[in-house]
Amino acid sequence: MIIMARSSRLNIWQYITAILLILVLGFHLAERIPGLSPLGVESYEESLEAHKVETAYNKYSIILSILLITALFHGLNGLRGILLEYRQTSNWTLLVNIIIIVLFLGFLAFGFRTIYIHIASP
Repeated sequence: MIIMARSSRLNIWQYITAILLILVLGFHLAERIPGLSPLGVESYEESLEAHKVETAYNKYSIILSILLITALFHGLNGLRGILLEYRQTSNWTLLVNIIIIVLFLGFLAFGFRTIYIHIASP
């Protein structure tokens, strides 16, 4: 049987991830703002050029990973809460927990592949 954390504990993590998302997403978006970008771009369009994006992936892969994990947890935990409010039987709870865990792991694998494939390429 899949064991999930208590609902109150997951709500605390929901708040923590919301705050973390604000910080990490703020940095991620700041990469695109001319004059504020650590990539030294002079326009938004320049920040989207392939070599600038690859530079960002190489320099900030840890931040992108934190963003991925935080956004996935926050979004899927919110979806889990909505689905558990829909029906409150133990079988439904188990099904929802399994689906959320599978989605989390699947999206996490795809996201890490997307982030780290750019680092591995020459």
